[in-house]
Amino acid sequence: MVMLNERRRRLETMRTVFDRGDWLTAAQINAPRKRPPANQSQPASDWNRRGRIYSVTVDGRTYFAGYQFDTACQPQPVIREILAVLGPVSDTWKIAAWFHFPNGWISGARTQAVAPKDALDRPLDVIAAARRNNGSYIA
Repeated sequence: MVMLNERRRRLETMRTVFDRGDWLTAAQINAPRKRPPANQSQPASDWNRRGRIYSVTVDGRTYFAGYQFDTACQPQPVIREILAVLGPVSDTWKIAAWFHFPNGWISGARTQAVAPKDALDRPLDVIAAARRNNGSYIA
């Protein structure tokens, strides 16, 4: 029963993160390019493999969080730094949840916790929050 409840909560978290996010396919990342690559999964899959961005899978399709990219659909350098601090993770939904939910180590107006994805313009704060993570995805 405990494992069933854990699985249910994990699926609810995944659904919440996906439904409330701006998720892009590799083709959407390539859309602004004058000459998109012949292989539609590139360069996103290469960036993912090199730790510059992360992805999640939904119904067999790979999606990338939109906040990882600048206006030219290039990876934001801070994402690589954050992912390096968080370290290797077998379940990238944990990374997605870490970015999505408010983090007590990052405060905003009136000292309310802010989600890391909403504080990427403050890279030092977000990287510090990732360092305080201590192997957990709960702030």
